[in-house]
Amino acid sequence: MLVVTNTIRIKAGFGSQVAERFAQAKGVQAMPGFVRMEAWLGQGQEGEEELKVCTVWENEEAFKNWTSSDTFRESHRGAGDSKEYMLGASLNKYQLVVSHSA
Repeated sequence: MLVVTNTIRIKAGFGSQVAERFAQAKGVQAMPGFVRMEAWLGQGQEGEEELKVCTVWENEEAFKNWTSSDTFRESHRGAGDSKEYMLGASLNKYQLVVSHSA
């Protein structure tokens, strides 16, 4: 299991607006190997908010297939329009090593 986090730094006051873009899955849910997506909004550094978009994949290959797909490119079209309030982003990947459920 692979978890990919995209941590997006946003000017304070714009976090909900950016988070709304993730309310409708834009094709990722149909990708083979996709498990789930969550978006978490919180405080960042002073004057910033932080949106953490977490996607869970069966494996690295499934994630790579998503990022190289036409659907991925289409879902990210227009993201450059938000440069006035988007401050940066970082991508991290994690392998699941422990999981507990209720």
